Amino acid sequence: MPSYLVNSAILCSGKDPRACAEGAAKMLAKGKIKDIEAKTCYCCGAENRVAFLIEGPSEDAVLHVIQEQLDIPVASIMEAEEVSVLP
Repeated sequence: MPSYLVNSAILCSGKDPRACAEGAAKMLAKGKIKDIEAKTCYCCGAENRVAFLIEGPSEDAVLHVIQEQLDIPVASIMEAEEVSVLP
């Protein structure tokens, strides 16, 4: 399944980025939302934003879940491939 890097827009005032990332990670834990799984979540309190690496069937499916089900504004989403760094 493809992986997508999702960057949020600035979160609504009063919405804590850490709590937002933790809550989204719990909702996107394996099996909770069909075919969508969070691999990694990040938060930045200084910018009031979150970012995720998510596996899903398509960009549209991932975007729908993040915006509609988790109510997180999305600034950008792109398909991403992990590149190993050699020692």
